[in-house]
Amino acid sequence: MADHNTLTLIMPGPYDELWERLNLDLTAHEGLLQVLGKFYGDIYLSQEGRLKGMEYLDFVLSEVHGLRIQELQTAKGQGRKIIGTFCIFVPEELIIAADAICVGLCAGAEVGKEAAEKLLPRNTCALIKSFVGFKLSRLCPFFESCDLVVGETTCDGKKKTYELFADYVPMYVMEIPQMKQASDRGLWKAEINRFRQKIEEITGQRITAAKLKEAVRAAI
Repeated sequence: MADHNTLTLIMPGPYDELWERLNLDLTAHEGLLQVLGKFYGDIYLSQEGRLKGMEYLDFVLSEVHGLRIQELQTAKGQGRKIIGTFCIFVPEELIIAADAICVGLCAGAEVGKEAAEKLLPRNTCALIKSFVGFKLSRLCPFFESCDLVVGETTCDGKKKTYELFADYVPMYVMEIPQMKQASDRGLWKAEINRFRQKIEEITGQRITAAKLKEAVRAAI
């Protein structure tokens, strides 16, 4: 970490080789880390009376594209699968029960806009263009680490985007019920079971009731 108003995210050096293997745009990625470090510092590190215990979270964020990505690559080398998700509707406990690792994927920052608009209409919502931009601009090591990316049908824009996005990432889409009728509960149960089968297929691990119980506790 740097001065009290700037968070130093990992800069070129220790992880260059790792990022290069993941096919990141190193120059653009360095610029992103600098911007995010200043953003975090301006909003959080500048707060008066900030608890000293928050320094742990500062460290976690400072290594989010460094040590954390290295950990994921080590896990992949041991045969574990990395599953990327966008939404809390995706049942993380099924992923954990299959000894896979669930990671949240980048969105929420307006980066890679130009690249995203080559694939999507310009008036597509900013959230969707954000995650597409992160991938197409080669800025997100989490995307590049994933063995599967799980989308969910929470809006029409995402539904169409996932169809197009499947050309760039190994994509899986869960259908989310839109109402609370008995038929919707049946649909959701079927989708949970279908997702379980997909996770078992990609990991080679059978999800048992005992494993699922442990995973639910871990996910809480």
